[in-house]
Amino acid sequence: MHDELPSGIQEMIDGLRLNTASDFCGLACLNGTMLRWKYTSGASNERVKRMEMRPGQDLVGTALRTGRTARSDAQSTGDHTPGRCPLMLAERLVSAIAVPVFQEGSMPGAVLLVGSRLPCTFSLNMVLQTEQVALHLQTKVFG
Repeated sequence: MHDELPSGIQEMIDGLRLNTASDFCGLACLNGTMLRWKYTSGASNERVKRMEMRPGQDLVGTALRTGRTARSDAQSTGDHTPGRCPLMLAERLVSAIAVPVFQEGSMPGAVLLVGSRLPCTFSLNMVLQTEQVALHLQTKVFG
C-alpha cells in the first residue's frame, strides 16, 4: 500500500461520523504488523495520527483477526466482548464498532472504527451503514 492515500476518504470518514451521530470515526491501516490511524474525524487531539499500535485482543484486533465486524456497546457487553483498544482509551470511547476493510485476497488491511464517548447501543442500521462505508473504502484504499 502506498503512503499517499486517495482523496475522498477524509470526506467519507467525516460523513460517516456525522450520519451516525458518533463522536469519533477513524480508518487505521496495517503497515507490516503495526496499525496507524491515517484518517480520523472527531479526534480530541492530534496524538491519534501519530499513534501506532499492534492489533491485540481488543476490538480492532478482533475485527482484523476474524475478518468480521466487532462491536462493544451496551447491548454486546459480556464475556466474549473484545476489550477497548489503545485508541478507544486515548479518545475516551466507551462504545465502538470496528469493521475490517479488505485488500486483495481476503485479508483485512485496514479497520474502520466508529465510536461514542457515552454508553450507547448501536442500531442494526448504524452497523450496516458502517459496513457499507467499509466496502466503499476497500475500493478507494486498495482498489
